[in-house]
Amino acid sequence: MQLKFESYIKDHFPYLLEEKCVVCCSGGVDSIVLFHLMLSLHKNFVVAHCNFKLRDEESDNDEEFVKNICKQNSIEFYSKSFETKKIKEESNNSIQMIARDLRYGFFDEISTRLEIKHILTAHHLNDSLESFLINISRGSGLDGLTGIPELNGKIKRPLIEFEKKDIIEYAVDNNLRWREDSSNKSNSYLRNKIRNEIIPQFDELKGNFLKNFKKTIKYLKMSNSLIYQRINQLKLDIVNYDEDDIFIKISDLKEIDKEAFLYYFLRDYGFVDWDKIIDLLSAESGKKIFSKSHVFYKDKNKLILRDIKVTKNIEILIENLENNTSLEYHKILSFTDSDNIEKNNPNIITVDKQKLKLPLKLRGFMHGDFFNPYGMKGVKKVGKFLKDNNVSEIDRSSRLILLNGDDKIIWVVGMRLDERFSVKKESIKLLNIEYLQ
Repeated sequence: MQLKFESYIKDHFPYLLEEKCVVCCSGGVDSIVLFHLMLSLHKNFVVAHCNFKLRDEESDNDEEFVKNICKQNSIEFYSKSFETKKIKEESNNSIQMIARDLRYGFFDEISTRLEIKHILTAHHLNDSLESFLINISRGSGLDGLTGIPELNGKIKRPLIEFEKKDIIEYAVDNNLRWREDSSNKSNSYLRNKIRNEIIPQFDELKGNFLKNFKKTIKYLKMSNSLIYQRINQLKLDIVNYDEDDIFIKISDLKEIDKEAFLYYFLRDYGFVDWDKIIDLLSAESGKKIFSKSHVFYKDKNKLILRDIKVTKNIEILIENLENNTSLEYHKILSFTDSDNIEKNNPNIITVDKQKLKLPLKLRGFMHGDFFNPYGMKGVKKVGKFLKDNNVSEIDRSSRLILLNGDDKIIWVVGMRLDERFSVKKESIKLLNIEYLQ
């Protein structure tokens, strides 16, 4: 196995022969074999170990075991302990998902602090098969059926082509010692049940199941690559950009497999309600679907994707008019003394400076807001004004309002000045307020 490993490194990760890396080591047979294989190449690596405190003394013994191996071989050792059970009490995620996030977070922390580009984990072919079967059970798309990637950013998996039996055989032949995780024997976790009960039955089938699985993964990856090439070309052809919005004309979806395209286009934004997304095509204008980070909605003949901007929670006090005020999304409110009234730019208003009372306040639109729109008679609700000016409900929720120190509205930002702050004949000092995007 050692010669195959060296050959695999030279072909797939040649930079690991020279550049420093982090080897993630739990103390189990897989990571111990990875440790010794890397040791056979060079000693230019450090070890990272996570103690999740899930098995009491056994967890602490694992940490001590890995620490001693590193000391014996003059390898730097880094570890971190987590109160995983307490974290679980405040989370809806499973223990396994929590441990995974903590693990990779720590590995990234160590690599960043030590300025190391590569993090090595001991995932192997059997792990990839387990993930394949788990993802089938969860209704995964093609990405979930291509196995565990050998390369994912900083993460490298140099054992991903090797079978578990090869790893154990190497450990036994080289008289290596390792730790057994007692929780791996429990079938309460889906992965363990697949590992302990289902995969052994595959081994009893005629032919080499794992080698054929490896071929299948290769073919799936090739197919997936072609799909991505097509999707990326379609994105260039039909996806449009307008300031903060990304939009697609519904008519452009008629000639393609719209369900497949929308799946690949939207999944990276956290959307999962695929039936509702397809229904959006025939829904009334204004219908919307939310992910945690984005909203996807229909506006007449377009589908629009937008970041969720919680403008309603914004409240910025402006204590003086001498400095620019920085807002979210790289936007700025600036104040400049002026001799002339700006009439042609909706993002600039000219006000009577002497009518302003500090501090000014900038916040999101709220239902119940009202103002005296410049050029109109009387009072009008801001919500009605926005609707009359064809501002969609989505846009209304992110509209900014500038208020005077006495809470009177000065400006529906980017749209209309309040008559009460407009320049009159008797005005002496003029101020331009500009909304820079």
